[in-house]
Amino acid sequence: MFTSRAAEFYWAGKLEPFEGWVDRAAPKPLKLDAALESATVRKSDSREGLAWRADIIGNPAVQTVVNEFSFWKACMELEIVAKESSARVEQELQRVKQAVMSFRETTKNDLASLKASSDRVQTETLKMSKQYKEAVDILTSPQFMQAIENAERLATALSAIQNLNQTKLSFAVFGQS
Repeated sequence: MFTSRAAEFYWAGKLEPFEGWVDRAAPKPLKLDAALESATVRKSDSREGLAWRADIIGNPAVQTVVNEFSFWKACMELEIVAKESSARVEQELQRVKQAVMSFRETTKNDLASLKASSDRVQTETLKMSKQYKEAVDILTSPQFMQAIENAERLATALSAIQNLNQTKLSFAVFGQS
């Protein structure tokens, strides 16, 4: 990611160090140090602050360099901030892209699990339906109906046998002699 010292100052809201960094980065033809040095009035007995010699500051050659420097500085500040902004956007796009890829993987795995579960439920449902149909076929078949009728007759016979009273039977054997 593009990060310059100047950009760090800018994003931290420290505009004076940001502008100072940009000023020091000016190319030699745009440096105003010599002109400003010669134009500065230094008298210890004068008022506080800086004074400038109007004949040097007002010189058209100096004014041209000042204008070019001001234009260059504005462009340089825009370039630094634009590059840093672009780098930050790119970094965030990568982070979002990674989050989306992770989400897609999770969703893909979840969908695969849901499909597998659905297939298992469908298979089991088909098995149960088949077995239920087989059970109904057996329970409604003529052989089963015959077996139920036979069981009912047997139950009736057993009940009748149980209800019989004890009876004495006598046997007589007659022989021919």
